[in-house]
Order: sequence, then structure tokens, then C-alpha cells
Amino acid sequence: MQIKIFMIPKNHEYIRRLKSSLEKINIKVKILKPFHYSTFTNIAKILLCRILEYKIIHIHWLYIFPYSSIMRLFYYFCRTLDIKIIWEMHNILPHYYNEADRRNSQWFFERADAIIFHSENDVIRCREILKTNKIKNNIVIPHGNFNGSYENKITKKEARKILGIPEWKKVILCFGFMRKNRGYEYLIEATKNIDEYIVIIAGKIEDKEVYESLLEYKKSATNLMIFAKWIPDSEIQIYFNACDVVVLPYTHITTSGVIPLAYAFLRPVIASDIGGLKEVVKENIGILVPPADVYALKNAIEKIFKMNLEEMGKAAFEYAENELNWRSNAKKIRDLYIKLLNEK
Repeated sequence: MQIKIFMIPKNHEYIRRLKSSLEKINIKVKILKPFHYSTFTNIAKILLCRILEYKIIHIHWLYIFPYSSIMRLFYYFCRTLDIKIIWEMHNILPHYYNEADRRNSQWFFERADAIIFHSENDVIRCREILKTNKIKNNIVIPHGNFNGSYENKITKKEARKILGIPEWKKVILCFGFMRKNRGYEYLIEATKNIDEYIVIIAGKIEDKEVYESLLEYKKSATNLMIFAKWIPDSEIQIYFNACDVVVLPYTHITTSGVIPLAYAFLRPVIASDIGGLKEVVKENIGILVPPADVYALKNAIEKIFKMNLEEMGKAAFEYAENELNWRSNAKKIRDLYIKLLNEK
């Protein structure tokens, strides 16, 4: 019998790639919107599709619930219908969290039927952070690659012309939502006013204070370029093809989708040695540095520009293709679905 599942939320490249990979191995996937927009519609769809043998709900982020009360009602609703719940833990806690968020994450973790982690490190940290000893059904799969997900047609020369960057510059990209955990200040200090470097910070503003602090830095950091906006899919290639290396000096993180994105554009990575990053930033495709360490970050940047960036980029793409493989991930997830469906 074909396995049928719900998946929440809707509009994300990771979800699109995973859905496609699961469907290729004969799993039927119905996507639901976050409960902010569609609580009653979701309930109606779940009730209807339960009759059609949909027995698993695969959740990616807890922000799909606008309130903790909705989350708890959802849990009991699923229990009543004998629907299994899987949480794929992209984030142990929300990026901006308080004690209530930690308690809600702990509550959901302890009641979900299974957890999908993106690194072995996350398994350990999850139990420490959520202060729980509950043993769950779980699997560990890496964050899938983005090879081929986005247009990649323009050259480095063309990308730099669009952004107004001279060809001879050494260009560093820090990409993603503008948040406090990005560690921008350490990157800016490590490269401040070194004329051969251009530092691009690009992404949608999620924290206005962070953006305002970047504008202050820009007054004295002459080599800093800030693109504070939502980057449409069609423009992602401009920023990644313009740069030589992607630098992600996170101060805290669970996993990072920017790393496989960098690999998709054949770019090596410098990243903080935290969370699950150490499991995907290997020696021949990147450098790990201690978080919040300007000196170490500066040395890593100097070091990587003495290395063969082209060969590192090719190795990064191949690593993502082989080790961050969607087909392999989908098969492991399917095995988890089967295990849950066979449990009484």
C-alpha cells in the first residue's frame, strides 16, 4: 500500500526538493499551509484525507503554529485520529526565543512520535537545551543539497558588473536573513578597511536593530556592501557567483541551509565551529573557526585565499551531490514512516 503523508509548511525550496524526492519513491505528499493562515482548512483537509489513509504528519518548523494552544490542540487532534507526528528539527529553538519557546519545544519534542535531526551533534544538544531525557524514534540525515535548485548562468565577471565590484577584488559573501546570530561584527572587524577585500552582506531584514548596526559599521568599513532585501530566486546566482568564498560566522545555529547553497554554486565556506556545521564543512571544502573570534576568522580568510578556491569549489559541489543526497535522505525517511506505521 502507498504511504500517504501531510507535510507543513508550504513555500520553501527544501520542502519542494524533499517532496519531489519522496514522490519518486512512491510516497504521496499533501502540503498544508502554516496554521496562521489556514487552521480550519487544515483541519478539514486532515479529516478528509485521514479517510483516504493519510496517517503521518511531517512538520519542519514549529512556527507553523501561531500560538502554543493551537499546537497542543493540533497534537490531541492527531492523537484522536491516530495520526503519527514527525518533527524534522531544522531549529531546536526559534532564532528569537524566550523561556516559553523552550518549554513549547520541549513539550512538542516529548510528544512527537519521531524526530529527524540534521546532525549527530543536534541529537546531543537537543536533549541538553530542551532539558529532557526522552528517547525518541529518530534518524539523522544531513540537510539536502541545493545543486541545480537555482539558476546558475552568469559568470563571475557578469555578476560583479551587476553589483559594481571590480574583477580584481577578493569578495566575501555572508548571505541570509539579517539576524543577531549571524556574527556580522566579527566578519566586519576581521576584514575592516583591507582594500583587497569586498564584504557583501545580503538578505532580508529580520531584525531592524541588526540592520541599523550594519549601517553604523558601513560608515567606517569602506569595503562593506549591504543588500538589505528579499533576494528572489532568480537573483541568488548574482551574489554567489560574484563572491570567491562564503563566510558564515554564526554565534549560534542548529543547521544552515546557506552552506549547501554555497556548495551548489561551487563556493567554499568558512563557518563557525558550532552546532551541526562541523559535520558538513570538511577540510578540503572549507574552514571551521571558533565563534566570536576575530583573530581566528581573519587568519582563516587569509588562509583560504592562498588555497585553490576553484578546486575547493568543485570538491564542495561533489560533496553535496554525494553526501547531501536527496534520494538517500528520502529512503531513510521512508524507512522511518514504515516503522511508525507498523507501531501499535
